[in-house]
Amino acid sequence: MNRLRPQNAGLSRLGGGLEAVRSVGHGAPEPSQPGALGPQTGTWVRLPGANFPPAGALPVDEMGDANIAPTVTGLLLTYTVPTNLILRVEGIGFGADDETALAFLSWSMQLNGDTVPGYVNKPSAVGSIRNLTPIFQIAGTSSILTVTATPAAAAVLTYRYICRIRGWCYSEKGAS
Repeated sequence: MNRLRPQNAGLSRLGGGLEAVRSVGHGAPEPSQPGALGPQTGTWVRLPGANFPPAGALPVDEMGDANIAPTVTGLLLTYTVPTNLILRVEGIGFGADDETALAFLSWSMQLNGDTVPGYVNKPSAVGSIRNLTPIFQIAGTSSILTVTATPAAAAVLTYRYICRIRGWCYSEKGAS
């Protein structure tokens, strides 16, 4: 028995034999993996700029400090939102030259002079200068965002407090 039989034996049943198969030519090879989405392919996706920094967003990473006496409210940080942009604050943290001073500190956030609901007299035990605590705050174009702090009377001494915010400024464009 011959195990090495010709491989074109069944092609003659297709009509034309091996020559008919050879005349078809080579097919276009298809990629084994789908193509990547990019500006030239795929579907354009728009995500809300308040949740995800869009292309062209300006990073915001601001720090401010002040020496604040007990029971006195001091201004730690001021940020003015650029014209035609929206600010999204995603994190805040606090520090002090003497970290034990943070136990006495409470902070508030204001937008154009009005207190921001949810961020009034919060303990500074949230976040640090290195590891910010996630927050969600939006400020419209040309708004002035301020963070103030008030140490409790038990602080006894004047301490230097530090505040840091991080986020991004973006422009909200309509879908085209």
